[in-house]
Amino acid sequence: MRKLHSYVFLVFALVSVAMVGWAIVAGMDAPDSAKIANNTPLVQKFDANGMAVNTEDDQPVPVETTSEGIQALSTIFANQLDEGVLTLAAIEEEKEKLNNTINQIIPAYEAKVAEAREGALEAMATIESLGENKRLSSAQKRQLEAAKSVEANFKALNDTLAQHRENVTIMEENIAASLKANEEAQLSAENMENLAVAIHWNLMWFYFLMVFAVCFIVISAVWNMMLNAGGLKKTLVSLVVVAAVVAVSYFIASGNGWAEGATLKDAAGYDLGIGADPTTRDVFGPFEYMVADTSIMVTYITFAGAALAAIISAIRGIFKS
Repeated sequence: MRKLHSYVFLVFALVSVAMVGWAIVAGMDAPDSAKIANNTPLVQKFDANGMAVNTEDDQPVPVETTSEGIQALSTIFANQLDEGVLTLAAIEEEKEKLNNTINQIIPAYEAKVAEAREGALEAMATIESLGENKRLSSAQKRQLEAAKSVEANFKALNDTLAQHRENVTIMEENIAASLKANEEAQLSAENMENLAVAIHWNLMWFYFLMVFAVCFIVISAVWNMMLNAGGLKKTLVSLVVVAAVVAVSYFIASGNGWAEGATLKDAAGYDLGIGADPTTRDVFGPFEYMVADTSIMVTYITFAGAALAAIISAIRGIFKS
Protein backbone atom coordinates (compact mmCIF):
# COMPACT_ATOMS: atom_id res chain seq x y z
CA MET A 1 0.00 0.00 0.00
CA ARG A 2 2.82 2.41 0.89
CA LYS A 3 4.50 1.69 -2.45
CA LEU A 4 1.22 2.41 -4.24
CA HIS A 5 0.97 5.73 -2.40
CA SER A 6 4.48 6.60 -3.55
CA TYR A 7 3.59 5.90 -7.16
CA VAL A 8 0.40 7.96 -6.94
CA PHE A 9 2.14 10.97 -5.41
CA LEU A 10 4.99 10.71 -7.92
CA VAL A 11 2.47 10.85 -10.76
CA PHE A 12 0.76 13.85 -9.16
CA ALA A 13 4.09 15.59 -8.69
CA LEU A 14 5.15 15.00 -12.29
CA VAL A 15 1.81 16.21 -13.63
CA SER A 16 1.99 19.30 -11.42
CA VAL A 17 5.50 20.12 -12.66
CA ALA A 18 4.37 19.62 -16.24
CA MET A 19 1.33 21.87 -15.76
CA VAL A 20 3.40 24.64 -14.20
CA GLY A 21 6.02 24.25 -16.93
CA TRP A 22 3.29 24.55 -19.55
CA ALA A 23 2.09 27.83 -18.01
CA ILE A 24 5.64 29.19 -17.78
CA VAL A 25 6.45 28.38 -21.40
CA ALA A 26 3.15 29.87 -22.57
CA GLY A 27 3.73 32.95 -20.42
CA MET A 28 7.19 33.57 -21.88
CA ASP A 29 5.66 34.26 -25.30
CA ALA A 30 2.56 36.07 -24.06
CA PRO A 31 2.26 39.89 -23.97
CA ASP A 32 3.63 41.60 -20.88
CA SER A 33 1.43 42.35 -17.87
CA ALA A 34 1.08 46.06 -18.71
CA LYS A 35 -0.37 45.23 -22.11
CA ILE A 36 -2.67 42.64 -20.57
CA ALA A 37 -3.93 45.15 -17.99
CA ASN A 38 -4.73 47.71 -20.69
CA ASN A 39 -6.98 45.32 -22.64
CA THR A 40 -10.50 45.63 -21.23
CA PRO A 41 -13.21 44.58 -20.88
CA LEU A 42 -11.99 41.02 -20.52
CA VAL A 43 -15.50 39.61 -20.06
CA GLN A 44 -17.06 41.00 -23.25
CA LYS A 45 -18.34 38.54 -25.82
CA PHE A 46 -17.18 38.81 -29.45
CA ASP A 47 -18.78 37.38 -32.56
CA ALA A 48 -17.12 35.25 -35.27
CA ASN A 49 -15.96 38.41 -37.08
CA GLY A 50 -14.17 39.77 -34.01
CA MET A 51 -16.81 42.44 -33.36
CA ALA A 52 -17.93 43.22 -29.80
CA VAL A 53 -21.43 41.96 -28.96
CA ASN A 54 -23.65 44.54 -27.28
CA THR A 55 -27.24 44.62 -26.05
CA GLU A 56 -29.95 46.78 -27.63
CA ASP A 57 -29.06 49.59 -25.22
CA ASP A 58 -25.38 49.34 -26.30
CA GLN A 59 -24.16 47.53 -23.18
CA PRO A 60 -21.41 44.86 -23.42
CA VAL A 61 -22.69 41.27 -23.39
CA PRO A 62 -20.52 39.22 -20.99
CA VAL A 63 -19.12 35.80 -21.82
CA GLU A 64 -20.92 32.77 -20.44
CA THR A 65 -18.19 30.10 -20.44
CA THR A 66 -14.47 29.85 -19.80
CA SER A 67 -13.79 29.04 -23.45
CA GLU A 68 -15.69 32.17 -24.51
CA GLY A 69 -13.64 34.22 -22.06
CA ILE A 70 -10.37 32.87 -23.42
CA GLN A 71 -11.49 33.49 -27.00
CA ALA A 72 -12.61 37.02 -26.08
CA LEU A 73 -9.21 37.75 -24.60
CA SER A 74 -7.56 36.50 -27.78
CA THR A 75 -9.84 38.65 -29.95
CA ILE A 76 -9.09 41.73 -27.86
CA PHE A 77 -5.37 41.31 -28.43
CA ALA A 78 -5.91 40.72 -32.14
CA ASN A 79 -7.80 44.03 -32.30
CA GLN A 80 -5.12 46.01 -30.45
CA LEU A 81 -3.26 47.85 -33.22
CA ASP A 82 -1.29 51.08 -32.95
CA GLU A 83 -2.89 54.31 -34.09
CA GLY A 84 -2.52 54.74 -37.85
CA VAL A 85 -2.11 51.01 -38.52
CA LEU A 86 -4.64 49.63 -40.98
CA THR A 87 -6.94 46.78 -40.02
CA LEU A 88 -7.18 43.76 -42.33
CA ALA A 89 -10.33 45.17 -43.94
CA ALA A 90 -8.69 48.57 -44.41
CA ILE A 91 -5.63 46.89 -45.93
CA GLU A 92 -7.82 45.35 -48.64
CA GLU A 93 -9.32 48.77 -49.35
CA GLU A 94 -5.84 50.27 -49.50
CA LYS A 95 -4.75 47.56 -51.94
CA GLU A 96 -7.70 48.37 -54.21
CA LYS A 97 -6.78 52.06 -54.02
CA LEU A 98 -3.16 51.20 -54.85
CA ASN A 99 -4.14 49.08 -57.86
CA ASN A 100 -6.47 51.83 -59.08
CA THR A 101 -3.69 54.38 -58.78
CA ILE A 102 -1.16 52.21 -60.63
CA ASN A 103 -3.46 50.88 -63.36
CA GLN A 104 -5.79 53.82 -64.00
CA ILE A 105 -4.90 57.14 -62.39
CA ILE A 106 -1.16 57.24 -63.24
CA PRO A 107 -1.62 56.04 -66.86
CA ALA A 108 -4.37 58.64 -67.31
CA TYR A 109 -2.12 61.46 -66.09
CA GLU A 110 0.80 60.16 -68.14
CA ALA A 111 -1.43 60.39 -71.23
CA LYS A 112 -2.51 63.92 -70.31
CA VAL A 113 1.12 64.96 -69.82
CA ALA A 114 2.09 63.42 -73.16
CA GLU A 115 -0.77 65.22 -74.92
CA ALA A 116 0.07 68.56 -73.29
CA ARG A 117 3.85 68.33 -73.80
CA GLU A 118 3.92 69.70 -77.37
CA GLY A 119 1.69 72.63 -76.48
CA ALA A 120 3.77 73.30 -73.36
CA LEU A 121 6.97 73.39 -75.44
CA GLU A 122 5.39 75.88 -77.82
CA ALA A 123 4.18 77.95 -74.90
CA MET A 124 7.66 78.02 -73.36
CA ALA A 125 9.13 79.12 -76.70
CA THR A 126 6.52 81.88 -76.94
CA ILE A 127 7.26 83.03 -73.39
CA GLU A 128 10.98 83.08 -74.14
CA SER A 129 10.59 85.08 -77.39
CA LEU A 130 8.05 87.57 -76.07
CA GLY A 131 9.89 87.95 -72.81
CA GLU A 132 12.76 89.62 -74.65
CA ASN A 133 10.50 92.46 -75.88
CA LYS A 134 10.09 95.34 -73.46
CA ARG A 135 7.14 96.79 -75.36
CA LEU A 136 4.33 94.40 -76.23
CA SER A 137 1.16 95.06 -78.07
CA SER A 138 -2.18 94.11 -76.56
CA ALA A 139 -2.33 91.02 -78.74
CA GLN A 140 1.19 89.99 -77.70
CA LYS A 141 0.33 90.47 -74.04
CA ARG A 142 -2.72 88.21 -74.44
CA GLN A 143 -0.55 85.69 -76.27
CA LEU A 144 2.00 85.80 -73.44
CA GLU A 145 -0.64 85.27 -70.73
CA ALA A 146 -2.14 82.36 -72.65
CA ALA A 147 1.32 80.77 -73.00
CA LYS A 148 1.97 81.19 -69.26
CA SER A 149 -1.40 79.53 -68.52
CA VAL A 150 -0.53 76.57 -70.74
CA GLU A 151 2.86 76.25 -69.03
CA ALA A 152 1.24 76.41 -65.57
CA ASN A 153 -1.31 73.74 -66.49
CA PHE A 154 1.46 71.50 -67.81
CA LYS A 155 3.45 71.97 -64.59
CA ALA A 156 0.33 71.17 -62.53
CA LEU A 157 -0.19 67.95 -64.50
CA ASN A 158 3.45 66.93 -63.90
CA ASP A 159 3.19 67.78 -60.19
CA THR A 160 0.00 65.74 -59.85
CA LEU A 161 1.58 62.80 -61.68
CA ALA A 162 4.62 62.98 -59.38
CA GLN A 163 2.34 63.09 -56.31
CA HIS A 164 0.45 59.97 -57.42
CA ARG A 165 3.74 58.15 -58.00
CA GLU A 166 4.86 59.17 -54.50
CA ASN A 167 1.50 58.01 -53.12
CA VAL A 168 2.16 54.58 -54.60
CA THR A 169 5.37 54.28 -52.58
CA ILE A 170 3.61 55.53 -49.41
CA MET A 171 0.70 53.10 -49.83
CA GLU A 172 3.04 50.17 -50.47
CA GLU A 173 5.02 50.97 -47.31
CA ASN A 174 1.81 51.47 -45.29
CA ILE A 175 0.36 48.16 -46.47
CA ALA A 176 3.59 46.29 -45.68
CA ALA A 177 3.85 47.87 -42.21
CA SER A 178 0.16 47.19 -41.46
CA LEU A 179 0.43 43.56 -42.56
CA LYS A 180 3.39 43.10 -40.22
CA ALA A 181 1.54 44.82 -37.35
CA ASN A 182 -1.51 42.61 -37.90
CA GLU A 183 0.68 39.50 -37.92
CA GLU A 184 2.26 40.60 -34.63
CA ALA A 185 -1.16 41.35 -33.13
CA GLN A 186 -2.44 37.94 -34.20
CA LEU A 187 0.65 36.30 -32.73
CA SER A 188 0.06 38.14 -29.43
CA ALA A 189 -3.55 36.94 -29.52
CA GLU A 190 -2.50 33.33 -30.05
CA ASN A 191 0.16 33.52 -27.33
CA MET A 192 -2.30 35.11 -24.90
CA GLU A 193 -4.86 32.43 -25.69
CA ASN A 194 -2.26 29.71 -25.06
CA LEU A 195 -1.39 31.31 -21.71
CA ALA A 196 -5.06 31.60 -20.74
CA VAL A 197 -5.67 27.94 -21.60
CA ALA A 198 -2.60 26.88 -19.61
CA ILE A 199 -3.68 28.92 -16.58
CA HIS A 200 -7.22 27.55 -16.82
CA TRP A 201 -6.07 23.93 -16.75
CA ASN A 202 -3.56 24.68 -14.01
CA LEU A 203 -6.47 25.97 -11.92
CA MET A 204 -8.50 22.85 -12.74
CA TRP A 205 -5.57 20.68 -11.67
CA PHE A 206 -5.16 22.71 -8.48
CA TYR A 207 -8.85 22.24 -7.64
CA PHE A 208 -8.52 18.52 -8.26
CA LEU A 209 -5.48 18.29 -5.98
CA MET A 210 -7.31 20.21 -3.25
CA VAL A 211 -10.33 17.88 -3.42
CA PHE A 212 -8.09 14.82 -3.57
CA ALA A 213 -6.05 16.04 -0.59
CA VAL A 214 -9.17 16.63 1.51
CA CYS A 215 -10.61 13.23 0.59
CA PHE A 216 -7.28 11.53 1.26
CA ILE A 217 -6.96 13.17 4.68
CA VAL A 218 -10.51 12.24 5.68
CA ILE A 219 -10.17 8.65 4.47
CA SER A 220 -6.77 8.30 6.17
CA ALA A 221 -8.16 9.66 9.41
CA VAL A 222 -11.10 7.25 9.37
CA TRP A 223 -8.80 4.36 8.47
CA ASN A 224 -6.43 5.18 11.33
CA MET A 225 -9.34 5.41 13.73
CA MET A 226 -10.46 1.96 12.69
CA LEU A 227 -6.96 0.50 13.13
CA ASN A 228 -5.89 2.49 16.15
CA ALA A 229 -8.41 3.68 18.66
CA GLY A 230 -5.67 5.70 20.38
CA GLY A 231 -5.45 7.91 17.34
CA LEU A 232 -9.00 9.15 17.90
CA LYS A 233 -7.76 11.96 20.16
CA LYS A 234 -5.32 13.21 17.53
CA THR A 235 -8.04 13.02 14.91
CA LEU A 236 -10.43 15.07 17.02
CA VAL A 237 -7.70 17.65 17.64
CA SER A 238 -7.08 17.85 13.90
CA LEU A 239 -10.77 18.34 13.25
CA VAL A 240 -10.90 21.12 15.85
CA VAL A 241 -7.92 22.83 14.19
CA VAL A 242 -9.55 22.57 10.77
CA ALA A 243 -12.82 23.94 12.14
CA ALA A 244 -10.94 26.81 13.78
CA VAL A 245 -9.16 27.67 10.54
CA VAL A 246 -12.46 27.67 8.65
CA ALA A 247 -14.11 29.79 11.35
CA VAL A 248 -11.29 32.35 11.32
CA SER A 249 -11.39 32.44 7.52
CA TYR A 250 -15.15 32.96 7.55
CA PHE A 251 -14.81 35.78 10.09
CA ILE A 252 -12.19 37.52 7.90
CA ALA A 253 -14.31 37.04 4.77
CA SER A 254 -17.41 38.46 6.45
CA GLY A 255 -15.44 41.63 7.15
CA ASN A 256 -15.15 42.25 3.39
CA GLY A 257 -18.82 43.08 3.12
CA TRP A 258 -20.11 39.91 1.47
CA ALA A 259 -22.47 39.23 4.38
CA GLU A 260 -24.12 42.62 3.72
CA GLY A 261 -24.61 41.81 0.03
CA ALA A 262 -21.58 43.56 -1.48
CA THR A 263 -20.87 42.28 -5.01
CA LEU A 264 -18.21 42.48 -7.69
CA LYS A 265 -19.04 44.21 -10.98
CA ASP A 266 -18.22 43.22 -14.54
CA ALA A 267 -16.81 45.56 -17.19
CA ALA A 268 -20.29 46.93 -17.94
CA GLY A 269 -20.95 47.76 -14.30
CA TYR A 270 -23.42 44.92 -13.73
CA ASP A 271 -23.24 42.44 -10.86
CA LEU A 272 -21.21 39.38 -11.83
CA GLY A 273 -23.27 36.32 -12.60
CA ILE A 274 -24.19 33.62 -15.09
CA GLY A 275 -26.16 34.51 -18.22
CA ALA A 276 -25.94 36.83 -21.22
CA ASP A 277 -28.79 39.18 -20.26
CA PRO A 278 -27.76 41.47 -17.36
CA THR A 279 -31.40 41.86 -16.30
CA THR A 280 -32.19 38.14 -16.01
CA ARG A 281 -28.86 36.48 -15.25
CA ASP A 282 -28.22 34.54 -12.04
CA VAL A 283 -26.25 37.05 -9.99
CA PHE A 284 -23.67 35.82 -7.51
CA GLY A 285 -24.99 36.48 -4.03
CA PRO A 286 -23.43 36.77 -0.56
CA PHE A 287 -23.20 32.97 -0.21
CA GLU A 288 -21.07 32.53 -3.34
CA TYR A 289 -18.76 35.37 -2.37
CA MET A 290 -18.46 34.14 1.22
CA VAL A 291 -17.59 30.60 0.10
CA ALA A 292 -15.01 31.84 -2.40
CA ASP A 293 -13.40 34.32 -0.01
CA THR A 294 -13.44 31.82 2.88
CA SER A 295 -11.77 29.20 0.69
CA ILE A 296 -9.05 31.66 -0.28
CA MET A 297 -8.43 32.56 3.36
CA VAL A 298 -8.26 28.86 4.31
CA THR A 299 -5.64 28.39 1.59
CA TYR A 300 -3.58 31.32 2.86
CA ILE A 301 -3.73 30.14 6.48
CA THR A 302 -2.90 26.56 5.48
CA PHE A 303 0.11 27.68 3.46
CA ALA A 304 1.27 29.90 6.32
CA GLY A 305 0.84 27.06 8.80
CA ALA A 306 2.75 24.65 6.57
CA ALA A 307 5.59 27.16 6.18
CA LEU A 308 5.68 27.78 9.94
CA ALA A 309 5.67 24.05 10.68
CA ALA A 310 8.56 23.54 8.24
CA ILE A 311 10.57 26.32 9.91
CA ILE A 312 9.93 24.97 13.42
CA SER A 313 10.82 21.46 12.28
CA ALA A 314 14.06 22.70 10.76
CA ILE A 315 15.00 24.63 13.91
CA ARG A 316 14.27 21.62 16.12
CA GLY A 317 16.37 19.48 13.85
CA ILE A 318 19.27 21.89 14.20
CA PHE A 319 19.16 21.88 17.99
CA LYS A 320 18.73 18.10 18.17
CA SER A 321 21.76 17.54 16.02
